[in-house]
Amino acid sequence: MPQNDHQRDTQTVLVGVDGSEHSRQALKWAADEAKRRGALLRIIYAELKEPKNLPAWYEPGSSDLSPGQAIVDDAYGLVATRHPSVVARAEVAESPAALALTAASRSAELLVVGARGRGGFEELLLGSVSDRCIQHAGCPVVVVHADPDDRPLRAVPPRIVVGIDGSAGSTRALRWALDEAKLRSASVEAAFVWQYPPTGAFALGPARGYEVVSREIIDAAKESAETWAPEVPFTAEARFDGTVPALLDASREADLLVVGSRGHAGFKHALLGSVAHQCARHAHCAVAITRPGVGEEDSATTPPVIGEAIDLHGAVHS
Repeated sequence: MPQNDHQRDTQTVLVGVDGSEHSRQALKWAADEAKRRGALLRIIYAELKEPKNLPAWYEPGSSDLSPGQAIVDDAYGLVATRHPSVVARAEVAESPAALALTAASRSAELLVVGARGRGGFEELLLGSVSDRCIQHAGCPVVVVHADPDDRPLRAVPPRIVVGIDGSAGSTRALRWALDEAKLRSASVEAAFVWQYPPTGAFALGPARGYEVVSREIIDAAKESAETWAPEVPFTAEARFDGTVPALLDASREADLLVVGSRGHAGFKHALLGSVAHQCARHAHCAVAITRPGVGEEDSATTPPVIGEAIDLHGAVHS
């Protein structure tokens, strides 16, 4: 597929396709994002088995075109029709999809994947490509739950919700959300969610101390937003609730939910049931999980924040 020399120095948005409807939704989202960023769109089909979802126009055996090549050609055609100005490169990799995508993500700015399931609350399959990419990617991962074309037109500006907790991972998520808001002319709503510790677990101080820390985290987020992106409409609030239900509720009618993932040398497994994974499974909108860059790792010596002090009920990272 065509690629201009100048694209080697531009951003790359990476998307995995397999011919299914959920990967087609991810492809549309990725193409729109590449258009916003002026980025190269890299499309990868990776599979060791024969594909199950072939384009309607493809007849096996009728040409020298392999089934995998037919899938990427069909994907390339969708992008060319949707955004003719987007420069795309499509390729077939004979390897497990999760392995190919996580390896390619180390030279990309964003990885986009589709969410399996028949609706916003259908769980991702354990061990699915999406789940493995969330755990191991070398860049932020966006999990797309619905066709971008199905979102109703609204008079209000786009809205991004981001979970914060004062940690390095949530700071990364906040900055990513603000940068994305600039691209979309969107507003950002930061949510810090917390609960009191269970009975008998007040070793870290009186309950009112958690409320003080909560206010400090909110004030720090507002100060950071004013410094990094003063032009972006920004609000921040604390919610007393369970983290995942509160973030999912806040993301209703949002265009994007952003959460952070704590880094552990890239390939150390994330905890099953973490906030990032639960949001990716159940969100009402696309979910962006920000991850440490290649060679970057959140410091193990970072002091505990309020979310970690409360039996992880308030943490918004993996």
